[in-house]
Amino acid sequence: MDKRDELLLLIAVSGELPADWVGMAVGSESYGAVLLTRLKRDGEIKLRNRDGLRGYILREKAKRYLKDKYGSAAEPFLSGSSSTNHVKSEPEKRLRLYRMSQVWIFCQRAGIGIFAGEKPELFGSGYHGANGDAAVQGSGVSYYGTAEWKLPTDQEIKGSRACGLLTGSNAYVVYNTMDSLMKWAEKTERNVKSRLEIRLRRNWNLSLAGAVFMGTGEGMAGRLLSSDGGVKGNLFALDDVYERYYYVPLKKEAALQLLLLVSEEGRRKLRNFLCSALGESYEDGTRLEDGRDKTGQPVYFCYLMELWKVRRIAAQPFGRPARIFCFTYQAAELRTLFPDWIAIEAIDPERVRNFLGWD
Repeated sequence: MDKRDELLLLIAVSGELPADWVGMAVGSESYGAVLLTRLKRDGEIKLRNRDGLRGYILREKAKRYLKDKYGSAAEPFLSGSSSTNHVKSEPEKRLRLYRMSQVWIFCQRAGIGIFAGEKPELFGSGYHGANGDAAVQGSGVSYYGTAEWKLPTDQEIKGSRACGLLTGSNAYVVYNTMDSLMKWAEKTERNVKSRLEIRLRRNWNLSLAGAVFMGTGEGMAGRLLSSDGGVKGNLFALDDVYERYYYVPLKKEAALQLLLLVSEEGRRKLRNFLCSALGESYEDGTRLEDGRDKTGQPVYFCYLMELWKVRRIAAQPFGRPARIFCFTYQAAELRTLFPDWIAIEAIDPERVRNFLGWD
């Protein structure tokens, strides 16, 4: 698939692709600008610029082209009354599409399957994979937008803020909080979790491991950790809907973090390597700390940015030094959460990718 078609398909699954994400979508700001010029000149896309929001939508010419060439990969997003086929003009509905578009693009750039043909069918007829065989646990890393797993009977989860479902060796419900705390209805999101748990266990023998919150910049992690739900109590604050919440910033380096979450083998290999330098490590998961170094200092692994874990570590009555391991892009934010005598050990994501053989 060339970059032109890739961009058109990303606009199709997005409904409206935010203008400042075109460079991310094609992997280059300069080439993105060239593609936009060509596609607008050929009458395949147009810019919608109103209410302070700028995004690209498909014209009929491009829709026909995608249906003819890509069939099932494009058809669900370009037919009927789907929100991606008939893009609404209200700012709130357009922002909803932007939230989902950013996740589609981020997953695509991370090498995660997002199009039909790249991933097994999730909850289709008979709940079977794309090749007609039952979907197999760990068969690959895939991302599914909400339209691919919400059923007509799912009225109780209609107002969910979820953007999609990420699957690999386990599964996560994905949210995009962008640059502000999102509205959060605990009952609705709890229904999302329970329905997906049942369907995943029954059809894929796959467990739901938690929720991934994506957002703009590393600083959003601190806001999620400190949120009390706002004056009206209708904004997100850490709760027990999901056992674990992870924060992944929408930036290129953080693709590794997302891939680690859905790769049990990758997580184990990285952890074992880090533990090899410790005096002792704790594998049973019953302790907050992951081990102790050779001087006896507590060591915590926070590179997955599991929010409840970070909060519990910060609540410890530290009386002596400790060490926290994270990725380089997380270090500055974690530094604001802990006293100076807690050492923040930053790991280069590119070195980890090389170590895992994920080049």
